[in-house]
Amino acid sequence: MSILVVAEHDQQQIKAATRVALAAASAIGGDVDVLVAGEGCQSAADAAAQIPGVSKVLVADSAQYGHALAEEMASIVASVAPGYGHIIAATTTSSKNYMPRVAAMLDVAQISDIISVESPDTFKRPIYAGNAIATVQSVDSVKVLTVRGTAFDPVPAEGGTASVEPVGVTDEVGVSEWVKEDVVELERPELTAASIIISGGRGMQNGENFSLLELVADKLGAAIGASRAAVDAGFVSNDM
Repeated sequence: MSILVVAEHDQQQIKAATRVALAAASAIGGDVDVLVAGEGCQSAADAAAQIPGVSKVLVADSAQYGHALAEEMASIVASVAPGYGHIIAATTTSSKNYMPRVAAMLDVAQISDIISVESPDTFKRPIYAGNAIATVQSVDSVKVLTVRGTAFDPVPAEGGTASVEPVGVTDEVGVSEWVKEDVVELERPELTAASIIISGGRGMQNGENFSLLELVADKLGAAIGASRAAVDAGFVSNDM
């Protein structure tokens, strides 16, 4: 059984969330390949090849993948999917955009945000905003999965010796275009990858009181989160 993990990267390095997805792939068992799609992403591919447990790194290097547009990413992932029993990505903003498209193109159901591997076809995932855990068994020939970024300990970043191979670039879909990126620089860990999170809700009463959480977060090296109610009330913004 072969597994394909789609890498999240910045063209230079593989992000930690992908190493969490690789830990989930290891729990499933079988040969694990990594797809690195981007523009000028050879350094990221070389970094992926150093991750233990990776058998092969597939590189799709083209301008059309440079900004991970959903249609282009779905196209390349679906094109290399034949022969794999599992297609896996970390649960990120980017993968939430293209992985459902991959599942639709393969005519299978996606299982999102898994937190446990019970067997190669059975997984646990949170439902009802985390108030319950569902055990889901898939009978699809290909399992399309996303992995919660804190559910598994990430595999090491170094120690592997995987081969690196180019793959053919797909025809450009061309139904969307990149306009710009507004990046918010965070001094604290990313919320999706943080090991400690300090979160506030409506009980904070106003946005000014969130500064109290910042003091605690700075002491613990934690990320800061907020409930949907606090965001909707205007206490904090979505990009905090």
